[in-house]
Amino acid sequence: MKLVILNGSPRETKSVTYQYLRYIEANFPMHKYKVHHIGRKIKKIEKDQEYFDLILKDIKAADGVIWIYPVYILSVPSQLKRFIELVFERKKLNYFKGKNATSISTSGKFYDHLAHNYIHAISEDFGMNYFRGYSAEMMELLKKKERKRLQNFAIQFFIQCENKLESAKVCLPLTFDYPVYNPSKIKVQPKTKKHKISVLTDASESDVSLNNMIDTFVKLMPCEVTVVNINNANIKGGCLGCLNCASENICFYPDEHNAIFKKYTVEVDAVVYAYKTQDRYLSSGVKIFQDRSFFNGHRPVFMGQQHAFFVSGPLKQMPILREAIEAMPEVGRANLVGIVTDEYTDSKQITTLIQNVIDGILWGIEHGKYTRPKTFLGVGGHKVFRDLIHTYQVVFPQDYSYYKKHKLFDWPKIFFGDFSFILKPLMWFSSFRKRFFAQSDKFLIRMFSKVIKKEEDEKTKK
Repeated sequence: MKLVILNGSPRETKSVTYQYLRYIEANFPMHKYKVHHIGRKIKKIEKDQEYFDLILKDIKAADGVIWIYPVYILSVPSQLKRFIELVFERKKLNYFKGKNATSISTSGKFYDHLAHNYIHAISEDFGMNYFRGYSAEMMELLKKKERKRLQNFAIQFFIQCENKLESAKVCLPLTFDYPVYNPSKIKVQPKTKKHKISVLTDASESDVSLNNMIDTFVKLMPCEVTVVNINNANIKGGCLGCLNCASENICFYPDEHNAIFKKYTVEVDAVVYAYKTQDRYLSSGVKIFQDRSFFNGHRPVFMGQQHAFFVSGPLKQMPILREAIEAMPEVGRANLVGIVTDEYTDSKQITTLIQNVIDGILWGIEHGKYTRPKTFLGVGGHKVFRDLIHTYQVVFPQDYSYYKKHKLFDWPKIFFGDFSFILKPLMWFSSFRKRFFAQSDKFLIRMFSKVIKKEEDEKTKK
């Protein structure tokens, strides 16, 4: 069989992800593998139409397509995202139609499912039959059991390609038929408050709804707002996965990214991210900015901030993107005030929602930097980072020092404390277990009641 591999890693053959493909090649040499290093050569692909056409020609002649990529900030690398955009922009979807496809990723298992779900959805948009992908922890190839699992995965995919099996579809085509957000005259509010508020956007002149949403926010917010358009910033390229930043949290690129990130997303009270959707995610320009934030490591530097998102596009049809948006503030320990889209027929409703976001931001800032309790998105994300940093503390010394200083190595404590060592052997006896669970409700309620009564007494004394 002829297989085309679209390698999204900017590290090309030096990437960890690529080694998983090498292992498959070594174990299944009967197939022909044509590798295109999309991540490394995206600039050439953008500028050289002949090279882009060559990749498409190989895809059309292939029996199967394998997307391979490291997971960068909740999704695929910006370079691979840009390639997907080019396919849409140049209307070349027919080259992919009917092909069987799958994906292989490597990561620290941090939101890897979002990257796979994105590629799954894109593959379906391209008219492909997608076989559920293989998500590997970076070092799993060193384990015999995992190598066997990878072999079996490859065998299953080859069977799908040989038989041209059709896969069940999970995504409906995207549609968007809402009118442009055109608010009535907005009265500019006096700038009486001194909070630091910034807006990060990728809006172009043609993004009328998004620009109007930003303009409405700036006028209604009772303090000065700094709007930063990343399209106008001097950002030289996407993250290369080199890890040169890991030891000192300094990116090797001599551009404006790190300064913008620190000044307008870290050193502020609130941030509004005003972005447009492109295919089934945010634009590759936004993805470059997000991926480059890896220079900050895995440190939750947004503690106590208020975050909001203005999104132009069919977000209600994009559960993958919505989960990513909800995860970002939780993982960074910020408070997600709200998400406003232009998916409304009434502009007044959008204006009301923007005002609600403003009220929520101000309330959160002025009430002890309020943040909602984390859900699984934040709790799970923290635990993955915590364990990863502890495991790779030699690679990420700054992250390790930060986590240690802020007591983020919060390993779980045994319920009942030292008393549990007495309870554990007793729980082997059914008679004791019955009495224990019969009394457990009373015990728990007594614990909560004690706390509640203490606070009631304190209020009474005041």
